[in-house]
Amino acid sequence: MKINSTQGMLEFGREFAKSIKSTPKVIELIGDVGAGKTTFTRGLAEGLGVINEVTSPSFTISKNYVTKDNKNLIHYDFYRLKDVGLMADNLNENLQDKNAIIVVEWGESVKNILPKAHTTITIKLEENGDRSVTVENQDLSLDFTEEKPENLSPLAVNTAGDLTDAELYLDTSTPTTILKINQKTYKWDSGRELAEGLLKFIHEKLKENNKDFKDITKITFMSGPGSFTGLRIGAAVINTLAHELDVPLYDHKGNRHPIIIPDYGHGANITKPVK
Repeated sequence: MKINSTQGMLEFGREFAKSIKSTPKVIELIGDVGAGKTTFTRGLAEGLGVINEVTSPSFTISKNYVTKDNKNLIHYDFYRLKDVGLMADNLNENLQDKNAIIVVEWGESVKNILPKAHTTITIKLEENGDRSVTVENQDLSLDFTEEKPENLSPLAVNTAGDLTDAELYLDTSTPTTILKINQKTYKWDSGRELAEGLLKFIHEKLKENNKDFKDITKITFMSGPGSFTGLRIGAAVINTLAHELDVPLYDHKGNRHPIIIPDYGHGANITKPVK
């Protein structure tokens, strides 16, 4: 099955929610960063009648939501954990909840805990930006296999647009700030106005793309070397955004970090105060 938009992935999640006839239910999501796993989960939550906004649990590891039928939607993301430790016990305990619908991202570390009957949804990013989606081991009434895409609503398959809501790239290493939102690039001769105007600049460009801060799903930062002041201000802004929005944060080399510490390439040029 092919999905080529954010709206399409959301609709897939909503349709999938309609097909869940009994609990407990375990759904494993497989796909690279930015494939659309959290977007699917948002759609699933909407279809289940969850009122609260669904965001990635990358930093909190798990998030719990209540559906309109008073079931528990529990969303795990084990990406940041090399040793799952107590979170494995937490998952195992929730697997015993007869009212639970459990979504697991990056589940390799807990493969031995997941029940054999769980559903696996694999999302692959293709070169043209489309997502190829396959569903395996499912025992639900709807068939979402690649051979029968007619079971998915036309909206999910055909809606055009960017799949990811808003992936940001920011470079403040020079006096010219560079901001990328998905495939669009913006430049700003920020000079001495960077500290005061950076957040406003990002917000304005998001609005030009009919998006807001809450639509950001990934942030990449050019971490250096470069201007000490520019990198320091840029890092402060993106670290705060990533933390508050609970989205993954990467340096320009593709390495994921809980926070970005700039690489200035040299010591800070700080002059001594005049006596």
